[in-house]
Amino acid sequence: MRHFLLLFAIAAVARAFYPWPHHPMDTAHHIGNAWGNYQNYGSPYLHNGQDIMTGPLVPCMAIKPGYVKAIWLGGSPMYNGVTVGDSAGAGFCSAFMYYHIDNSTIRVQVGDTVQVGDTLGLIATWSVAEFHHNHFSMNRNSGVIWSSYGQFYRNPLLEMRPNDDSITPNFLDAYTGQRFAICRNNASSYQSKDSVYGTVDLICRLEDRINHRLWKVAIYRIDYTIRDTLGSIVVPLTRAVEMSDTIDAYTRTQSRVVYKQDATCNTQCNYDSLNRRYYYIFTNTDGDSLIEATDSLAGWNTTGVPDGAYWVKVIARDEFGNTAIDSMMVKVRNLPTNRHDVGVLKIVAPTVAVESGAVVVPACTVYNYGNFSESYTVRLRIGTLYDTTATVTGHAAGTKLGIEFPAWAANCPLGFYPVVCSTQLAGDMTPVNDARRDSVEVQLGTGVEWSGQPGIRGPKLDVWPSPADGRVWLALGVDAAVPVVVRDVAGRVVMAAEAVPVGGRLLILDTRRLASGVYYLEAGAGRGKGSAKFVKR
Repeated sequence: MRHFLLLFAIAAVARAFYPWPHHPMDTAHHIGNAWGNYQNYGSPYLHNGQDIMTGPLVPCMAIKPGYVKAIWLGGSPMYNGVTVGDSAGAGFCSAFMYYHIDNSTIRVQVGDTVQVGDTLGLIATWSVAEFHHNHFSMNRNSGVIWSSYGQFYRNPLLEMRPNDDSITPNFLDAYTGQRFAICRNNASSYQSKDSVYGTVDLICRLEDRINHRLWKVAIYRIDYTIRDTLGSIVVPLTRAVEMSDTIDAYTRTQSRVVYKQDATCNTQCNYDSLNRRYYYIFTNTDGDSLIEATDSLAGWNTTGVPDGAYWVKVIARDEFGNTAIDSMMVKVRNLPTNRHDVGVLKIVAPTVAVESGAVVVPACTVYNYGNFSESYTVRLRIGTLYDTTATVTGHAAGTKLGIEFPAWAANCPLGFYPVVCSTQLAGDMTPVNDARRDSVEVQLGTGVEWSGQPGIRGPKLDVWPSPADGRVWLALGVDAAVPVVVRDVAGRVVMAAEAVPVGGRLLILDTRRLASGVYYLEAGAGRGKGSAKFVKR
């Protein structure tokens, strides 16, 4: 037994850690995107590497002896890489993948043996300013030569030393006036912290930075617990999120388990460092470190506890042990005598677009979330053009109703108009779900010639994020600065500026001086002009 303990102690001390793949190799480097970062360039997914920030054409070195299993060539200087595995054979083995190496600088070939510190190539010059980086990952696959990346199976930052980052994660309010957001399980119907009922998702907003003053990255681990006001445990300390294990390559399933992404909790992470936001659904878990689709079925079932006050406590930490703790009191109210709550489920019409002069019957769907039959009014507004109410009588608990309003004729200037529909119930206990917001575009009718008003049709123009807090990104398919005109819903020009290129055929426009509302954006000139709408918070 004594020999066994001695051998175990020696093995624990001898665990191998690896240096960093850039000079100086014995110093921790900046991280621009972490393992598990939310990404969405058309479809959401989890980032399957650590983006180690460098300068352009900086040497990329092997951090472990091994065999070159693959050279990845993507057809441009940016999308190339080298995989160095633990074995030269055909069986399964682990490997480190070094990616975004300039293809003209790669210095190894498949089958080569490399040692620690050997230069594999030079990091490519990235299209976004100051985001030159090595997408660094741990992979697992089989074959003498790998035909695919294989499985992205472990966060490489856990295997590297030194790990002396000292920046502590930071909590922010996830909902107005609330540290954490609360919504019905797998839905976007939000509840007040003072009236929580049914099975709910609990959401926190967190940000972290790894050795960098600017780039906010995903948190490594979140745990949570729930107690009553006497200290009795309702939910024991539970691992909610851990960014350590396998990430599925470029699929949306895992991202939807971890991150909340809707109009209220709008997770986003792109190359705009000022506009990164992470909202974590920390009740989507079965307690292990794997991120699985079935985790999204979990939630806090408040019907299993008595009505009353409870403390929700969340602990967040990064790979280096820096820890932040926050908490919020919630009040569970499940008893029938406690809940009066109705809200708008959906605006049915008008939405998207209508032709100028068309007659539309505005409509919506409302739902009684409470436990009483309710009578109330519903109000629908279309810009400043239309404002009317409908009366609902005897709406049964737990049911939905379709509501129609008097007809509206779109005899108004072309452009975008906000559409707002809201319930008005005296004593409503959850006002956060009362209203829904959308917009409608009044367009030219078929065969009508455009004469300069909003509503034009040009090349495809994508604008994101929407809703936006500050800067917006434009994809118009050009790499040069373009003039931009922003109009309000009445067609008035409220901003004339220039969108500047940031690489990758993307443009950026600063909209921070605009007031909250719906806007119409025209970018470019002549036949190259595109149009789109966006919402400013």
